[in-house]
Formats: sequence, C-alpha cells, structure tokens
Amino acid sequence: MNTAYSETQYEMNYPSGVEYHWWHIARSRFVSALVRDAKLDNTVFLEVGCGKGLEVKALRDTGIEVYGVELADVRPLEDVRRFVESGTDAVDLPVENRNRVTGLLLLDVIEHLPNPGEFLKKLEQHFPNLSVVIITVPARQEIWSNYDVFYGHHCRYSLEMLRELGAELYWKQGKLGYFFHLLYIPARLLALFGVDRKTRIIPPKENRRRLHKIIAWVNELDNYVLPRRIKGSSAFGVFYVNPTGLRQATGSSGP
Repeated sequence: MNTAYSETQYEMNYPSGVEYHWWHIARSRFVSALVRDAKLDNTVFLEVGCGKGLEVKALRDTGIEVYGVELADVRPLEDVRRFVESGTDAVDLPVENRNRVTGLLLLDVIEHLPNPGEFLKKLEQHFPNLSVVIITVPARQEIWSNYDVFYGHHCRYSLEMLRELGAELYWKQGKLGYFFHLLYIPARLLALFGVDRKTRIIPPKENRRRLHKIIAWVNELDNYVLPRRIKGSSAFGVFYVNPTGLRQATGSSGP
C-alpha cells in the first residue's frame, strides 16, 4: 500500500522554510530529548518516512547519528541530501546498511496506516539489530478534524492504543505520554464547534522567525512541565525491541 504524500500534500505541509515554523522547532527539540534519553551505546538511528529530512537535520545538528528514508520521491534539504534516501522503501535499503541500524524513528507516520502493527513487525524483521523504536503520533480522537482527513490519517491515538500496539509486537514499553498539551484546548474547541483547521502550513518570513522561536520555547516548556498523562494534541512512545542486550553492528557507511 502506497501511503506516501501526494505532491500537493507535500507542498502544503512541507513548504520551503517550514523548518523555521514553531511547531517543527518544538517537536524537533522534544524528539531530540527522547533520542538522547533512549540512546544506547553506538546507536545508529534511521527515520522512516522522513519527508525532506527536517528531523534528520535537527538531530544531526545535535551530534546524533541519524539517517532518513522516504517512500515518496521528494528532494531532501540540501544539508542532509547525502544522509537521506528518497523514493525508497525502508525494507529495500541495502542489507549492510539495515544491519547498522539499531534505532528507528517513526515521527507522525503510523497514523497513515490501516495496520500499523503489521508494518512495524515487517520493519523489525528487516532490521536485525534493532533495539529501540521511538514513535510520535497525532493524539486524541475527540479532536479529529478536516486536517486529519486531508492528510490521510486513519485515527488519532490515545496512550492506551500505543500500549496495545507495543504489546501486540511484544516490545518492552519505555516512556509513554502526551505532548503539545497547550494545543489540545484550541483543537478541542474547534472540533466541538465544527470549525475547520487550516491544512496549509505557512512558513515564517525571516523577520518573524524570532517570534516562532519564542512560541516553540513556550511549547517546549509545556512538554516538560505538564505531566505526560495530561491530554495533548500529540503522543509519543519509546519501545525496546531487544531489552536483554543490543547486538552492535559495525561499519562506517550510512543507510
């Protein structure tokens, strides 16, 4: 099943300069913290469904070894072109590259799939040294909107759904919780009153990027201060595939 974005969806959701938008800045910082916290010795991460490589760039800028693969044939950001494979299924990467990967990132990916457990099991089978999987998803079905329909979401997740997914795969659950708590309230109000969300992301002009950094900082603070069980517009899960010991892969070339 081809779940890749259409050209129109990419243009609307990932326009040039979107990496300066407050939402992407805040999520990148949150994911970076999750990766550092879950990081095992010599972990090599692969982001599956990486789009243009926004997260790959953000993580590599913090010193984390991460590569990206994207099913759609899109042009990656110039800074990470050599670290991203586009127009490629993750399971079709060369076996020597898959063997190096010990951590997978699926950031707002599995909500596009009718059977995410089957997809994740397939990834586990094709990455034999896999140890940790970090997942983020849109959260809370009660804030379902036209945005979810437009971008092909099958559902918005609860923490219980993430728990059940990990249990289905026999993965050991690590941290689990909601984030972007401050966004839940306006999203809930829009859903209650039947008001449509904007489906096009407008990247900030250069003179407004400082404002977006401030908004990102506020949301980043929210993600750390408020308890993870409080409802948010996004959710995350950290899972360990091989908790009894990590089989280290060797080699120097990336996926």
